[in-house]
This record gives sequence, structure tokens and C-alpha cells, in this order.
Amino acid sequence: MLSVTSVLSVYFVVNVMNKLSFASLSFNSNNTPVSEQFDDIYFSTQDGLEESYYVFQEGNQLWQKWQTHNAESFVIAETGFGTGLNFLAVADKFQQFLSEFPNSKLKRLYFISFEKFPLTSEQLATVHTYYPQFAKLSQKMTACWQPRQTGCQRYHFEQIYLDVWFGDMLENLPQLGDLYSNRIDAWFLDGFSPDKNPEMWNETLYRQMFRLTKNSGSFATFTAASAVRKGLQAVGFEVKKRKGFGKKREMLWGEKTQQSETIPVNYPYFYSEPQTEAEDIAIVGGGVASLFVALSLLEKGKKVTLYCKDNALAQNASGNLQGAIYPQLSDDDERNIRFYVHCFDYALQRLAQIEPIVAFEHALTGVALYAYNDKTAKKLEKMALQTNDDSLFKLCDAAELSEKIGLKVPNGGAFMPQSGWLSPIQFVQGTFAYLETKGLQIVLNHEVKDPQFSEGKWHWQHNGETFSHQILVLANGHTITQFQQAQGIPLYPVRGQVSQIPTTPALQQLKCVVCYDGYLTPVSKANTHCIGASHVRDNAETHFSLEEHHENVAKLQQNLTACDWTGNIDLSQNLAKQGVRAALRDRVPMVGQLPNFSAQKVQYQNLYNQLRRKQAVENAENFANLYMVNGLASRGLTTVPLLGEMLASLICDEPLPISEDIWHVLSPNRTWIRKLLKGSKVE
Repeated sequence: MLSVTSVLSVYFVVNVMNKLSFASLSFNSNNTPVSEQFDDIYFSTQDGLEESYYVFQEGNQLWQKWQTHNAESFVIAETGFGTGLNFLAVADKFQQFLSEFPNSKLKRLYFISFEKFPLTSEQLATVHTYYPQFAKLSQKMTACWQPRQTGCQRYHFEQIYLDVWFGDMLENLPQLGDLYSNRIDAWFLDGFSPDKNPEMWNETLYRQMFRLTKNSGSFATFTAASAVRKGLQAVGFEVKKRKGFGKKREMLWGEKTQQSETIPVNYPYFYSEPQTEAEDIAIVGGGVASLFVALSLLEKGKKVTLYCKDNALAQNASGNLQGAIYPQLSDDDERNIRFYVHCFDYALQRLAQIEPIVAFEHALTGVALYAYNDKTAKKLEKMALQTNDDSLFKLCDAAELSEKIGLKVPNGGAFMPQSGWLSPIQFVQGTFAYLETKGLQIVLNHEVKDPQFSEGKWHWQHNGETFSHQILVLANGHTITQFQQAQGIPLYPVRGQVSQIPTTPALQQLKCVVCYDGYLTPVSKANTHCIGASHVRDNAETHFSLEEHHENVAKLQQNLTACDWTGNIDLSQNLAKQGVRAALRDRVPMVGQLPNFSAQKVQYQNLYNQLRRKQAVENAENFANLYMVNGLASRGLTTVPLLGEMLASLICDEPLPISEDIWHVLSPNRTWIRKLLKGSKVE
């Protein structure tokens, strides 16, 4: 059951994209890093690495626990990421464990850490030079390390997942949500000492720790302060002492005993607890959404089969020759900004991971947003105020923007330096081919119709044969509405035609993607550019349109009226790609369990009065073992890597890489719940 306040908070939380304050770092005479904010060392001057092993790994008896762990994943939480030394040490030790015990049930490590004042990648790299044994892990970390807003950012190290929650820990801890209750196996209670950082060491932290820790879960900390000991005991932990590291006389360790009263998990109202520990998963669809769901599930050790109705992959909206990748920022919605920035940073990390193993054209040379009229200029100015981060989004005058573009433009605009373009069709088809080598089964020319759930599996017929899987994921764009179970999902199709034109001497100078009321890409290896895209709502046709072909070029020339380089464009070859995107009015995708619309209409027919009377609200009815990811519109390349990881984490019942308030906003039943919250009827 869910309380009234919890239900309401799902839809009325507004958070600003808070820019982070970075650590002020110096080194003492022993070359030990010192925080100038807290006037305290990051680790022991005697031997920081040995301290980490002794206090946290031995204090939590990790090596012994890993050998007897009865789940596929182990979760560690840390109160203060600092230099990342604790993570590097435990990640290295876990890699040793996997090598020594290849047949262990334990396969994955999640390391969840909190950091209010992060170091820069340069500072991390400097500190890590003192630990060459961790060079490979450090290089992976610093290559994709770019904290820019509060909330969770997930980093991948093969079977090790690092979730760093940037910002104030006491604000972030509640955002782990109820799915984390009773989940954490061990705590590294670190951070600067209680006398230097009293705001962290308090009852709120201890209560959240107890809520999140599973029975028999443990903690260890370098301090032996009586206030810490009493605070942990007061919330229910059994606390013990052992000899401290080096010159320290004592340290604390302890556990949430097996006999502790289990804290009930109040699952979010839109979510149903998974009914089975599923290993066999089917995905419907053949585009970028299916790709990243499959990638994350395979990384988590699942058996995955992909069903695509076409005779080749990436035949719909994922089939363009060139597509832009950049976050869809807003001038009036901080929540959407936070979501898209999280997605963008995660997508860049995934691209860097895939780039060495899959050949695809791409160039992250930036995206220019051209202020083609006063309204657009004002909107870009508001975006700059919302983001407040030049590494993400920077206003430019006409001269500066012309230099970024490589061609002269009369107006200014904005530039997104880390954005760019890639070839979706090459990327999707190439990465799917790679995933086949990792165990993915791909079935083409197979349209999944009328699936039915019985005896713990989804079943359907195709050419007289029955197909069955424990879990079914619908990632098939606008055609999801053909499934009876998707009734009530307010997706609408948007036809888009992208024109492909031969390059010209002028266009060859184009350095980056230019966005206006459309977009133009730099030259590809085929000596062509893409101009896009038409936008025909409630239209799922995929024929070539000569009218839209000419409109694409006309829009370019009308928006950049004083630019000679927009002329002499040859349209005679009639080259274009048509696709149909699935869109939603509130501009964010949907991911999670597929809701049972018919059942929820009955279940929540009196929701408004229940809330008004402050009565508890029961969890919504969803279809068992049926999931979806959809509503990507034109931002699939940016959003789907994180959405795929989120969905795989939900299916595997493992830590989510996103704050709970954003996860709630992505709920597939959000549109009719909003109506019910206002007292409106849902038809």
C-alpha cells in the first residue's frame, strides 16, 4: 500500500539541475590528498590502500561473504567517494574473486557511493598515479568521469557497476527509493571524520542505512567515536569494536542481525514485485531500443532472444544513415533537463565502450543550435540559465557560432561541444552482430502476435509453432499499440522523412550538426548529407514523399536565409529514408512494467476521493512479466542506453541507475493516473 503523500509527490516534485561544487584539493608533505573544504585528509598518511583493505574489506569480511553469497549480485554502499581508492581496491579484489571462483553464483558487484564535492577527472588521475596496480580501472573511470549535476551516474567496469550519487548524501539517500530497501550487503562508512563533517554523521544517515541494509548486512568504519556508535545502535545495528588501523586504537564494525525485524517494502504504486527470477527473456523489435535492452540483459547473464518482423534489423526509425546525438534540453522543465543530461552522459560512455569493437561512422564534433528567429534566441538563453554548464551548452554570438559550424551564419545561437552524430543503421546492425557473438539469438521475419500469459510464461503462435519465454519486453515503437495489453498507452505515430543529398564544395566545410527547425549533418563517407526531418503526426506511412523531400531543403534555406552555402542543393536523386517514431505529449519516454489499463480503471475509479480522505492506495495491477520501453520520439540515440540499463535492472531486480523521482516520471501509466489525481474520468 502507498501513502497519499507518496502518490502525490510522484507528479509534483520539481528539482533544479543543480550544478555541483567540485573539491578543492591539495597535498600535504606526505603526498596525501587533503580536502580544503573539510580540512581533512582523504585517507591515512601511513598507507591509504592498506587502510582501505583493513578497515572496509576485512571489517566487512568481504572475501568470506563473497564465497558463500547466494545471489548473483552483491551490493556495497559507501558514504564518500573521495578519490575512489576504496572502489579501486574492492573492484580489483572482486576481479580476483571472479578469477579464483569462476563457478560461484555471485557474478556482479554493485558499488554505490555518494559524493558532494567530486574531484575532477584530472585530480583523480593525479591521485591514482600513486597506485599503478589499478591503472586499467583508473583509466576507464577517468575517461568517462564528468560530474555535472546532482543524482546518480552509472559507470561500467564489465561485471562491476559503480553508481556515484553526486550532491548532498542526505538528500540523495531517500532517492534510492523503496526498491533499495533491505538490499545493501555491506557499508563502507567513510567520509571525513565526524568532528570535521558533522552534517553527515547523524540520525538521518543511520536510519537510512538501516532501512537499506539487508538482514545480516554489515558495516565498517575507521572511526570509534561514541556518538557514531550510539547512533548506529539506536536505529538497530549491532555495533562492535576492533583494533583500528595503524596508530588508531579502535574502529567500529557491526551488522543488521538476521533476527532484526524486516522493514516492509512499499513498492511504488505503479510497480508490481517481480513474480519470478527469470533467465529467459524475449524482446520484440529490431531497432536501437531493442539493442540496448538486449545489451544490458546479456551483461547481467540472461538468455535473450530478439524477434523482428522485418527481414533485416534497423529498418524503421533506426535505419537512417546519419542521426544526431545530443540531450533534448528544456527552457522550462528542470526535471526533463536532469533526465536528458543523465541519459546523454550515459550514452557517451556506452558509445566509448562500443566504439573499439564495432565499426560505425560517427563524429562527436558538436551540435550547433541556430537562433533562426527571436523566439528561438530567447529560448536558448533560458536553456543556458537552466543548465549553467558550458561543457554541455554554451551560448555563442554569430562569429563564434560560425567558427564552430565551419560556415558563416548571420545569427548566434548555442553550441553543445560533446554532442555530434553517428550512423544509426551501421551502429545498430553492427552492435547486434557483436551481441550475437555474446549469445544473443536473433529471429527475423517473425511478427509476435497476440501473446498470452500462462503457467509463468508468455506464449504465442507463429507459422503453426508455439514460442514461449518467461519475460516479454515490447520495444517495437509505434506498433506496440497492436498488442491488446498496450491498451491505454497514449503513444501516437509520427512519420518522418530524412532527405539525403550529395555534398557540395561549400557543405564539405561543415564541421558539426546544425539544428534549426530541422537539422543538417556534416558530410558522410558516402559524400552525402542528411537533412531532416519531416514531422507528420498520427501518420504511420512509409512511402517516399516528393513534397516532404522539397520541404526539408526549403526549411533549411528559410531558416538560414542569408547563407549562400544553403544553395545549389541537388534533390534530383530523390534519396530519402522514411521512418515512424512513437511520441508522447509530455516529452519523456515510458519504461517499466506494462500496466493493465482495464483493471486500473476499475481499481482507481475512486482514487481522487481516496486521496482527499487520506486513505491508503493499493499498488496498481500490471501484466505479469511484461515490460516495455517506448515513446522515444527523435531522441532514441540519446535516451535508450540508460533506459535499456534501467529496464534490465528492473527485470533482474538489481539497483536502478536513476533517482526515484525521475523513475516515477517514466512510468507507463502516468497519463491516466494524472487525470485521476485531478478527479477527471478516464475513458
